[in-house]
Amino acid sequence: MSRLKRLIVEIHRRSLWQVLGIYVVAAWVAFQVVQTLTEGLGLPDWFPGFALALLILLLPVVLATAFVQEGVRGLRPEAFPPFVAGPGAGAPAAEAAESEPAEPKVVEARGVHHHIFTWRNAVLGGLLAFALLGLAVSGYMAMRLLGIGPVGTLVAKGVLNPRDRIVLADFENRTSDSLLAMAVTDAFRTDLAQSPVVSIADEEYVARVLVRMQTEPGAPFDYDLAREVAVREGSRAVIAGEVSSAGTAYVLSARLVAAESGRVLWADRQSADEPAAIIPAIDRLSKRLRERIGESLKTIRANEPLETVTTSSLEALQKYSHALRVLDEGDVETGITLLEEAVALDTTFAMAYRKLGIALDRRGRENARMMEAFTKAFEHRDRLTDRERYTTIGSYYSFVADDRERTIAAYRALLDLHPDDRTGLNNLAVAYAAQRNYAQAVELTRRTIELDPFFVLGYTNTAAYQVALGRWEAAESTLAAFARALPDHPWMELYQAPIAYARGDHEAVEAHVLSAREARKESLLIRAATSSLLSWLAALHGRLAEAERHEFDARTADEQRGIPGAALLLEIRRSWLDSFVRNRPGEAVRRLEAALERYPLDEFEPLDRPYLRLAPLYAYSGRPDRAKEFLSAWESEIDPLIQRGIDSRHGARGAIALAEGRFDEAIAGFRAWADRTSPLVGLPALAEAYDRAGQSDSALAVYERFVTTPWMLRLDDDAVALPRAYERLGDLYEQRGDTAKAIYYYAKFAELWQDADPELQPRVEAARWAITVLAPDT
Repeated sequence: MSRLKRLIVEIHRRSLWQVLGIYVVAAWVAFQVVQTLTEGLGLPDWFPGFALALLILLLPVVLATAFVQEGVRGLRPEAFPPFVAGPGAGAPAAEAAESEPAEPKVVEARGVHHHIFTWRNAVLGGLLAFALLGLAVSGYMAMRLLGIGPVGTLVAKGVLNPRDRIVLADFENRTSDSLLAMAVTDAFRTDLAQSPVVSIADEEYVARVLVRMQTEPGAPFDYDLAREVAVREGSRAVIAGEVSSAGTAYVLSARLVAAESGRVLWADRQSADEPAAIIPAIDRLSKRLRERIGESLKTIRANEPLETVTTSSLEALQKYSHALRVLDEGDVETGITLLEEAVALDTTFAMAYRKLGIALDRRGRENARMMEAFTKAFEHRDRLTDRERYTTIGSYYSFVADDRERTIAAYRALLDLHPDDRTGLNNLAVAYAAQRNYAQAVELTRRTIELDPFFVLGYTNTAAYQVALGRWEAAESTLAAFARALPDHPWMELYQAPIAYARGDHEAVEAHVLSAREARKESLLIRAATSSLLSWLAALHGRLAEAERHEFDARTADEQRGIPGAALLLEIRRSWLDSFVRNRPGEAVRRLEAALERYPLDEFEPLDRPYLRLAPLYAYSGRPDRAKEFLSAWESEIDPLIQRGIDSRHGARGAIALAEGRFDEAIAGFRAWADRTSPLVGLPALAEAYDRAGQSDSALAVYERFVTTPWMLRLDDDAVALPRAYERLGDLYEQRGDTAKAIYYYAKFAELWQDADPELQPRVEAARWAITVLAPDT
C-alpha cells in the first residue's frame, strides 16, 4: 500500500476529519467571541489578529493529539500490528518481515509521544496561550489608560485634558489640485467632531480671533498662524498636516503639536492609491489621532466611516469645502451655487443640503428652496455624524414640520452626546423660547458665552430672553459684555438699537441705525436691514411718506441681492399702511390689484408666493372673497406637513372670519396665532376681534398685554399696531369711566404722533381734545 494511501487510511481510521470539523466550528465560535469582546470592551485592533494566529497554531497540536490518542485507544494487536523501523517503515510488521529478511526492530505503540499529545495537555496549552494573550491585552490597556510607555494616551499622560480646544490648521497642499487640501481639512474636521474627547476650534471661533489679531483677510490659516492663535487663546495643541501626490497616488500626513513648545506629540501618515481612496485615508488618519489623544476604542469604532457620513465623491466634498470658505467671507450667492453643485454630484450629501438650507435662510425670503434643502438633509440624515444628524433633525422640525417637542428632543439628544456643542445649546434655547420658557433659554445661551466669549448669538439671544423676563438691567449688562468682547463687530450698533427702543429713546435708535449703515456702506444686507428699521420707526411716528421711502430703499437693496418678489412685498407693505393706518381700504385694494398684475404670483415658487400676507390684508380691506381665494390657493399648493410650520395661517383664517362677522371663529384663530408665535404677534388682531364682538373687557385686557409685554424685537409689530392700540385703549378706558388711564393712553398716542403726516393730524387733535374734555384743568 502506498504511503499516501496509508496516510489517508490512518486519518480516516483515527477520525481526524471529525476532529478537524469540530475544531473549526469551535474556533469560529471562539473568534466570534473575541470580536464581540473587542467591539464591546474597546480592546485593541491587534487582539483579534493574535487570537486568530493562536487558533491557527493550535490546529496542528489538536490534530496531532487526535492522531496519537485515537491510535492508542483503538490499538488491538490482532487488528493493528505494531509499526516497525527500518527499510519497511510505515508498513505492518508482517509485511515488513516478508519483504525484509533482517530481524525487525519493533517500536511499541505506547511510546513517549502519547504522554505529551494528550487531550488534557492540549486543552491546558490552549487555555494558557489565551490567558497569556489576555494578560498581554490587559497590560496594554492598563498602560494606555495609565499613560505608561509609548502606548499611554496623551490624556492619561496629562499632556491634554478631555475636551481641550485644539486648533486645526489648513492642510498644506503639495498637489496640483488647489481645492484638495481644503477638502481634506474639512473632512478631517468632520471626523474629529464625532469624538467626545477631541474638541476642535470651529471656523467661526477662529475667524473672530483672526479679526481681533488684525490678520489680513484671506490669509491662509497655515501651521504658524494656527499655532499663534492657539497660544493667544490658551489652546494646548495644534493639528497640522499636508497632502502630497506622486502620480495618481496620494500621501496624507498629520501631526499633533504642543502649542507652547512646538514639540510633536503624535505623527502619522496614510496613503491613497487613487483619488477615490482619499476619504477612507482621511478616516484612518483621524481615527489614529483620536486613539492617541485618549478616546475609547469602542467609541471610535462605533462611528460610521467618513465617506458614509459625508460623501463618497471627492469632487462633491471639494465643492462643499469651497462653499464653506466663500460663505465665511460673506459671499452668500457663490456659496449657494457651490452647494447646489455639490448636491448635484452627490444627491445624498446631507451635510451639504443642511448648509444650503442655512445659506438660503441667511439670504432670506426663499422659503421654498430653504425648506426643500432642510427636507433633503432630513431624508438623508442616516448619512451624517451624530452631531450633524441631530442638528439636522432639529432644523427640520423647527423650520419645516414645526414640531417643538421633537425639536427639543433632537437637541437634547445632541447635548447628551456632546454637552459643549454650542449650536445645540443655542438652538435648544430658541426652542424653549418658542414655548415662552425664557428662564431655561437664558441658562443655555449663557452657557454658550462661557464656552465661546466671542459667540455673537450667545449675547444677543441672552439679552432678548432677559428682556422677555423683564430683566432690563441684565440685558444691558449682557450687551455691554458683548461690546467689550467684540467692540468692532459690524452689527453692534444694530444690536444696541432695540435696547434704546425699549428705553423709549427713539432718537438713539435712529442714531444707532444710521451709524451701522455708515460703517458698512458697501453691504446690501446692512442697507436692507437699516432701511427697514428706519421705515418701521417712521411709520411708528406717523411719518408714512418717509416710511415708504425707506421701505422702497430696503426693497431695492433686496432686489439687488436677488431676493425674489421684493417689489411685490414693497407694495404689500404700502397697502398695510393704507388699510390699517390711513384707514383707506379701497386704496389698499387698488394698489394690491395693480401690483399683482405687474408681478404675477405664478412667476414665483409656491412657497415664495405671499398668499398669507395677501389673504389677511384683503380681509381687513373688506374683500374676504379675494382673501379666501389666496388662502385656498395656499392650502392646495403647499405640502400639509409644511403648512403645520407656518403659524400665520391662523391669522389669515381669523381675518377672514372677522371680515365676515364670525367673531367666535375669528377670536379662536387669532388666539391660536398668538399662542404659536412671538409674545406680540397676533395680539392686536385678537384685541380687534374682541372689540368688534362687543367684548370690551377682553379687548382692553389684550391691548394692555400688547403694549406692556417686554420684548426686545418689537419695533416691527409696534410700527403699525402700537399707535392704534394707544388710541383704542384711550377710548375703552374712557367708556369705562377710568379717566386717569384714558388720559394716559390718549397722551401716549398724541406724543407718538406729534410729528405725524398732515393727513393723520386730525386723529392727534381728537386725542388732545379728549384729554381736554376729561381733564379740563390740564
